[in-house]
Amino acid sequence: MRYSIDRTKNQQNATANITTVGNTALEQPMRLEALKDDGTDYQAYWGTKIQCITRGEHGYYYLTPEEPLYLMYWDDDTQESIKLCAKADCNHDNAACNAYFGDVRYYDRTAQAAEYASGFQIYYYNGFLYLLGTEGNLIQVSPDGSERKKITKVYDYDGTSNTKLVFYENAVYVYNSAGNQGSSEEHTETITRYTLDGKSQERVVEWNTVSGAIHSVKNYGNTMFFLLSGLTINKNESGQEWTYTYQGLYAYNHQTGQSGKIIDAEITSYAVDEEQEQIYYFAYADGLYVYDIKTEQTRKLYDAGKEMGIAEMSYDGKYLYLYNGEWVSYAYRRCKGCNRRVQSRIYSEWVSYAKSNEKTELTRKCAVLATDGTVLYELPINKAGYMLFGNQDYIFAEQIVADGQKQAMKLTYMKKTEFAQGQWQVLE
Repeated sequence: MRYSIDRTKNQQNATANITTVGNTALEQPMRLEALKDDGTDYQAYWGTKIQCITRGEHGYYYLTPEEPLYLMYWDDDTQESIKLCAKADCNHDNAACNAYFGDVRYYDRTAQAAEYASGFQIYYYNGFLYLLGTEGNLIQVSPDGSERKKITKVYDYDGTSNTKLVFYENAVYVYNSAGNQGSSEEHTETITRYTLDGKSQERVVEWNTVSGAIHSVKNYGNTMFFLLSGLTINKNESGQEWTYTYQGLYAYNHQTGQSGKIIDAEITSYAVDEEQEQIYYFAYADGLYVYDIKTEQTRKLYDAGKEMGIAEMSYDGKYLYLYNGEWVSYAYRRCKGCNRRVQSRIYSEWVSYAKSNEKTELTRKCAVLATDGTVLYELPINKAGYMLFGNQDYIFAEQIVADGQKQAMKLTYMKKTEFAQGQWQVLE
């Protein structure tokens, strides 16, 4: 399997039919107005690919990394976790527990059982927790775990879920981050707004595309940002060639209902500094840039090199974070007809696929940078790990760690004041 980028025909075709509800062409350039901070913490510092932990008023909520799923609460003062159940005489080990959200592998749709959580996504907004259920419903949970409420159906669950959520003014914006990538048929990808009283819904963004996805949606003040990407799969004598296209950064203004392209670049991830009115973004196989919203000028801050051709990013108000896990996953594939691991051709400057004996060791890591692009720390992540990021106090990651006589997926964390030590601790 080979990974490459086509910057011309595929990109032009993929962006041809992008509209908003007002039938405004999304591909038109859009000038951002001043970002208006409404005082709400939208927790845009979390990663958008996996969010299995969220910040509450006094601590963190998360779902156990392995099934059966339990809703947990971690007090950052005591640094101890508890199952979120205050029932008297509860053993916290079965479906009667308030913290129990099921084992999806054994979910019986014909049984009149409580709706399970469909995955590990969890969000906190305006005093409540929100999860997605196995019947496709948005589930609201009280912060003590004692009450659950089905708001409305927001997606179709088919055994897996790439559905993601973003919140703004008592509404949830729902999208599928995988889209129809890999499909040969046209499909309409959407961001849909549902009110949290369950009474109304409307599509705010539509994209008619073949093998595309709307993803990495984040809310900052009165503006919702998102990325578009496409995937083309071609078969050849070596197997399959996957061609990714990255279309740029787009924005939706909640007040005007208008959308447009903000930055025209091959952007894999981004983060917004509302105070300084700047957008940091990572350009594919290139590096980190900063875009000034007021002047519309761009500067390059960091040259990624071959260790970080794709990065997922976060910004906590002080540091920038670049995680190369997706890049590392793509970098090594097995050569057809042999057992040695070889470097895939992700872009043309790399060693040709399956023809070289060169082996460049790539490791998962998260680079911590100052806002001028200076690398301050590099945090190691193990081979099966995944960065979740975090707020100004802690950074979190899912990693395989020793658990007695076996290895198990665990949530790990590190205080941001202890980056120099670089030691992860297990959340327990």
